[in-house]
Amino acid sequence: MLRFLFIFFFTGLACIQHVSGQRTTPKKPAVKQSAVSKPAVQKVPAPAVIQDTLIKKAELDTTAVPEGGLTEKEADELAEKAAKTAKDTIDAYKIKIEDISYLSVCPGTTVHIPFTTEGPFDDENTYIAHLIDASGKSIAISLPGKKSPLKAVIPSYKIGGEVYHLQVVSNISVIKSQLVPIRLLQTPVARIEVIDGTQAARIMPGQEAHLKVNLSGTAPWSFQLSDSSNVLNTMSNPHYLIVKPTQIKAYKIMGVSNACGSGTMSGEAIVNVDNNPEPKLELKETDKIARVCNNIPFQVPFSATGKFNKGNRFVVQIADRTGAFKNLSTPDSSGYISTQIPETYKPGEYRLRVTSSAPYLVSQVAKVTIVSPTTTILQKDSLFLNEDQTGELTVAFNGGGPPWFVLLSDGTYENNIQESPYKVKVKPYYDTNYQITSAGGLCGVGKFSGRAKVAVKTPPVAIILEKLSQNMVCSGATLEIPYKTVGRYNPGNKFVVQVTDKNGRFVDLPTTITPTTMNVKLTSATSSDTIRTHKIRIISSSPAVSSAVEEIDIIAPNKAVGEVSGKGIITAGRSTRIQLKFKNGLPPWSFTLSDGTAINGTFLNPYLISVTPGATTEYKLTSVKSGCGTGTGKGSAIITVEN
Repeated sequence: MLRFLFIFFFTGLACIQHVSGQRTTPKKPAVKQSAVSKPAVQKVPAPAVIQDTLIKKAELDTTAVPEGGLTEKEADELAEKAAKTAKDTIDAYKIKIEDISYLSVCPGTTVHIPFTTEGPFDDENTYIAHLIDASGKSIAISLPGKKSPLKAVIPSYKIGGEVYHLQVVSNISVIKSQLVPIRLLQTPVARIEVIDGTQAARIMPGQEAHLKVNLSGTAPWSFQLSDSSNVLNTMSNPHYLIVKPTQIKAYKIMGVSNACGSGTMSGEAIVNVDNNPEPKLELKETDKIARVCNNIPFQVPFSATGKFNKGNRFVVQIADRTGAFKNLSTPDSSGYISTQIPETYKPGEYRLRVTSSAPYLVSQVAKVTIVSPTTTILQKDSLFLNEDQTGELTVAFNGGGPPWFVLLSDGTYENNIQESPYKVKVKPYYDTNYQITSAGGLCGVGKFSGRAKVAVKTPPVAIILEKLSQNMVCSGATLEIPYKTVGRYNPGNKFVVQVTDKNGRFVDLPTTITPTTMNVKLTSATSSDTIRTHKIRIISSSPAVSSAVEEIDIIAPNKAVGEVSGKGIITAGRSTRIQLKFKNGLPPWSFTLSDGTAINGTFLNPYLISVTPGATTEYKLTSVKSGCGTGTGKGSAIITVEN
């Protein structure tokens, strides 16, 4: 229906124009067209408005409507043209945020967002910066501005560490820039506690207590303790402290800060100082010794607080399922004991504890598992892969994990493997025999074995000479030859383009090679008197293969001949035509006549040209050029002018 209304409307306009055309001055349509066309370019608020304006312009441009009205096809074409023009106009508007990857800002801070624009934006147009969160919610963070950069404020309630994007939006027309990621820094959080994770420690006078401060947010951090000591710009997390109070004392964090300002604090560590505290012995962080290996040293974390007698010794003991504990370490007085499991202990579950001798104390018992060294087997697979295809080899692990790791003989490496059997992806270039170079798990490098073979099927080597860009060229010119290769060529292989000489023998041509084309210069070896058909091919050296042979016509250089002819009698002020014929050379031809008339690049042969001499004139060719260079002219045309 819209199409027919469109036709009817334009037909009516054509009739009105036909009636009113006799009394309309020539300047009036130009004024109307200018008045309509100006808004269509300068003030375009939206695609729909652009299209409406262009249609109105077409309605007033009565020269576009033929007498008798528009056909249905013409109406469709005009509507499509208007829509395309509107789309092209909108596509010309662009906003681009410049590089701000260097920005790392805190919530609540001010940033300057530089941007560039393309297109005829309205003089009253303004730009606003928006911040978009991970859910796609967008909020304006700047006042409207007319130029770059925009001054924006990151809302203080935004959470540091989350993903956000910046975008600049205009209002006339509504154009959006690309999304640019921005990283918000996190405010600091600090919590203090005793090094073993508890809130209290007991020491004797003169002893040290070990505390730790757990930090979060963006490093570096600075904080102050309740004893007025300061730690500035630490990168360590957690940060460990050593204190040596002379009496009971509670330690708190009074303030913490980073690049984003002050943060929040929590926790309290109480250090009790006792002249004669009751001795106490307990294991700490038992999860660190939940799995151990034979002959690999490990440290047993325990704490001994209180007053132990002179000559006291600590010993690590182990017991199997029978319950009989045996000494695992040598006696030590330091409180930091390292030991290892002898090879005589078989893999399985055991119990571990620490004892003291003066006084005799026993810590709680921790369950430990002795794991065996890893045994890794590469299963005997035989894979057949096509060129550039990826295959999978199966590796089975036993003991000492997870996690496991494996290194294959071709350099393929996988670590943090959590399952067995495990598929290792390989992509060999040639037939390859695989074996394991190294493999293991929790207990380090273990035992490994197995082999697998992967065969790679490659297509036979071939050179494909594709369709030439032109089948007729000049000697001495450079020709682009498209090609493809199939299969694998040996290192050091060279491709060369060959063409037959005048005796029919293939000769090499200077060849410049790219991944998709070869550019060759047609040398004098291919020259002939006029034009000759030659054969052309591509060959390789390793392996030695040849492409199919194609034919190409090669024209001798500088041999284009133009002949002018014609004879006529005309009266003064009249015109007539003379004829030019070309042979040899490669079109297009260019020529200059003796009267100065010049034609640059014609494919017409013969070529007719109109002349209007004021007196009897003989026309000759003063120059002839073609795709093969400068040629020669001959003949003449005589036009006699009678008064």
